[in-house]
Amino acid sequence: MTGALPLWSIGLDRHVGPDEVDDDGFVAAETMGRWLAEAVDAYLAQLDTLRRLPAHYRVVRRPGRQPRASLLGRPNDVFITASATEVRTAELTISLQVRPFGGEIDLPMNVTCHVGIEDVDTGAAADFDASLNAEVVAVERAAEYTS
Repeated sequence: MTGALPLWSIGLDRHVGPDEVDDDGFVAAETMGRWLAEAVDAYLAQLDTLRRLPAHYRVVRRPGRQPRASLLGRPNDVFITASATEVRTAELTISLQVRPFGGEIDLPMNVTCHVGIEDVDTGAAADFDASLNAEVVAVERAAEYTS
């Protein structure tokens, strides 16, 4: 029996350059953090609802705990994917996967990032517009990347 590969909305290829590793040749934690942030930003850029927020609201990101970047080994390249896995009234969960290529390790790392909106003045969390759920469903249906 064969299973279907999950589809991801965002897929970012990154070459691991010499300035992106630590002294032992492992991917630097800062590099990993930047890649994850880029993938979340790319996902959120697809959502008009969040881009059109009134000025008194801002998007907030609460990344999950980042695994040790050394768990990727010493890859030549990585592929970072992102998709929404949960949409709640006031929170969107984006799941990310980082898959190394060309090194001694071929195991992906999974991370999540929770996204919400808050009032700029009070910091109070706000509910998403009702159209966000439909927008996320449309983005996920158009997903094309596998990892």
